[in-house]
Amino acid sequence: MKKYYYTAGITGIVVNLLLFAVKLYIGNATFSLTIYCDAINNLGDTFSGSVAMLGFILAVKLGDKRSLRAQSLAAFVISIVIALTGLFFVYRGLDRLLYPAAVAYTNNYIAIIIGTIFAKLILGALLVRLNKKAPSPITKALALDSFLDCFITLFTLMSTLLVAKVNFAFDAYFALLCGSAITAEAVRCIVKETKYLINE
Repeated sequence: MKKYYYTAGITGIVVNLLLFAVKLYIGNATFSLTIYCDAINNLGDTFSGSVAMLGFILAVKLGDKRSLRAQSLAAFVISIVIALTGLFFVYRGLDRLLYPAAVAYTNNYIAIIIGTIFAKLILGALLVRLNKKAPSPITKALALDSFLDCFITLFTLMSTLLVAKVNFAFDAYFALLCGSAITAEAVRCIVKETKYLINE
């Protein structure tokens, strides 16, 4: 069981750190707000993976009931990080509405972004599989976040293409939409884990 926990945590950290670096470069190169925000989202996921590893280590050491409490606390912290990421999206979306910027892209960049979607799909599937072998609220939260990221990156790609074609601030609206959805889902998880921690 410990092996599955560590595999989930380390894999999440490595994949998200790589995706952050790739998307940050492309976001800065294309002046795409949504790709930039997506990169920050992956940076937040990297931090979440680090929190997950800490939660797994505590869970293994504590054992039994205290293990579940430690994992719930880690899931709570991860949800807060996700909520802050969503709020950052909203802030940058509002900023782009006030100060529009031209977006330019190449087919190579688009292909790379599509590749990152598949990377997140594979990561999410791996986390689901690991969660079946060793159930944990942490792994479940990381898997859900991975699948949400697939849709976020898909919206990111769509908005980048639209902005470049019609010269309209679609990326700002997509950032607002994605940010609001991420924040809402994160708040739901925060409330859920808070109730568990209080009742325990």
